[in-house]
Amino acid sequence: MALTAYCKKCAREVDARETCPYCGTKLGKNAAHAAWCVERTPVKDWMCWNALMRILLPAALVILLGVLLAEGIAGGVSAVEKMLVSGFPVVLLILLGTILVMAFAALLLQGKELTDYIVDSRGVHEVHYLPDPTPVKLIARLRSPALMKEAGQGNGVPVLKLSEKDLPWKNVARVQLWPEKCMILYYAPSWWMRIAAACTPFIWDDVMAMTREKLGKKRKIRLPASLVIPAEQRTRRTTPRPEPRPVFPDPDPEPEPEASAGQMSLFDGIPEDSGQ
Repeated sequence: MALTAYCKKCAREVDARETCPYCGTKLGKNAAHAAWCVERTPVKDWMCWNALMRILLPAALVILLGVLLAEGIAGGVSAVEKMLVSGFPVVLLILLGTILVMAFAALLLQGKELTDYIVDSRGVHEVHYLPDPTPVKLIARLRSPALMKEAGQGNGVPVLKLSEKDLPWKNVARVQLWPEKCMILYYAPSWWMRIAAACTPFIWDDVMAMTREKLGKKRKIRLPASLVIPAEQRTRRTTPRPEPRPVFPDPDPEPEPEASAGQMSLFDGIPEDSGQ
């Protein structure tokens, strides 16, 4: 099943609906969520290399500019020209290539890992696990081998929790789609990728629908056209005007008093027998 909900009373994952089919407990309005697990090999995963390059290349550029700036302050423009001609950029490229080879070896030794993704009413969540951990795999991930004591038993195979990321919807600044890889990229801020959700074809539409529901109405977020909710579909909350009170006629109007026989009205003439 794709969209599921968790019933707190019977502690089961059930289909997203209003009530639990087992105990009848009413499920919350925001209880529906999409959860799935993928297996990946870091050395073959482009996103692992992308995360590495986003740190390695800017660091190399900062080192190059820092050395050139220091040389320029100390010896002027001529010193900078001599450094560029002397082969310093070549040395830097060789150093960069050596670091890439070491990174390839480290990713190769890391082995396979499992990643759980959850998309719910709060945001996007990513949890990494290492099945069957070994000291070599942990050292390749720059982790202490002492963490093996924290590995729990899962189906007879020890599983170690490596890391966890939580990205609330309110912090998302940009979303990109990679349909060829069934991947949704969430950025916070707009220039830094926080979570690359590797979906499966079975869960893709549900994750897209939840992302569109939570972010499609926000104008400040950079979204692809398929996630933007058109203006005519946005529901506007208007304050209802009070209905006018109906006016009913008086059912029993009071009759006007009639003039008595000996009473004179202001509009009556002078009596003929008044002697005037």
